[in-house]
Amino acid sequence: MTHHVPAVLLLGSDFKALGVARSLGRRGVSVAVVDSLPRSAWFSRHVSRRFHWREPMLGTAFVDFLLDLARTSGTAGSLLWPAQDDALEAVARDWRRLSGPYRLVTQPWDVIRHAHDKSLLNDAADQVGVQHPRTWYPLDEPSVRMLPIRFPAIVKPAISVRLQQSIGRKALAAKDMNELAQAYRLAARIVSTGDLMVQEVVSGEMQSSVGALADGGEVMSAMTARRTRQYPIDYGLGSSFVEAVEVAGTIEPARRIIRRLGLSGMVEVEFIHDPDDAEPKLLDVNPRPWGWHTLCIACGLDFPAMEYERALGRPGPSVEPRYGTRWVRMLTDLPAGVQSIRAGQLTPRAYVRSLFAGKTVGSVFDLRDPLPAAGDLAVAAIRLSQRLAGAA
Repeated sequence: MTHHVPAVLLLGSDFKALGVARSLGRRGVSVAVVDSLPRSAWFSRHVSRRFHWREPMLGTAFVDFLLDLARTSGTAGSLLWPAQDDALEAVARDWRRLSGPYRLVTQPWDVIRHAHDKSLLNDAADQVGVQHPRTWYPLDEPSVRMLPIRFPAIVKPAISVRLQQSIGRKALAAKDMNELAQAYRLAARIVSTGDLMVQEVVSGEMQSSVGALADGGEVMSAMTARRTRQYPIDYGLGSSFVEAVEVAGTIEPARRIIRRLGLSGMVEVEFIHDPDDAEPKLLDVNPRPWGWHTLCIACGLDFPAMEYERALGRPGPSVEPRYGTRWVRMLTDLPAGVQSIRAGQLTPRAYVRSLFAGKTVGSVFDLRDPLPAAGDLAVAAIRLSQRLAGAA
């Protein structure tokens, strides 16, 4: 680069952050990471500095820690870049304080909250004619039992990270009213009832996403992808196998919801396709790096590099994707494949063929930067041993 090259401080070190670190590191940008649990990006040769924070990356104490780093560790002037939801919320909520010592890619909370909170997101979707699954916000169990709902259904919080941090699930499933009431009762022990939602499950199996770079609500570049597998296979915590294909009818509703929310930066818009009316239904909007964003890089849309330039006031031209590549996160796709085979959704042969039928990029493994794969496996082994010890 011929310009001054500000450093980047990534909040989070999982495979999403790794993709950002590799993209920017290859361009000569100095990258540092902060995390409470060292994960794949922590071990990358493209990361020059590492800061360990021992608590959840959320709240005043974490923001104070970031401000202290700016004063004492030379991170002032860096682009502060959240790569996960809790850090995104922390930066957005304390945008004013953090925007002094840092350059922010995150917008203030009054913008971000409308994507972060699914009840507000659904309201915004209704305003611009973007469809979503039928949803209710009951305040108690008797209200749940009065809902005119078709099953199957799910109970989930408006801000999904709350349930994930407690029980490792985005949603609780129910196939009848008794199960729905039980699921609501369990969720209400973890999340305030005012933050819970009940949603009908769209019967379609196809899920897709639009990955985009936006500026002031306007999409600059975008591509579509089919999210073929996720883990767990019912209401997964993340995609495990994604195919870069043109998915008709998704770019335009994605543009409408991004414009309505006024988002800037990297944005993923998730849909499920309803076989009853052939319409995509909005599931989620992620205004941060998403799991499969390195697939976009393989297709010619290097969103981290584009976002870096945009954040510095140097936006580039719109870029068209090259479709056909796939992305796999083997650490979760193997168990997703096993679950799919056991459920009768996939044969072993079809699963193996899906991995070798064309060009595929991995979420972590790269011969040019091999240590993150070892770190990824080590963290997975530690988590598994802790889970087994807890169950013993």
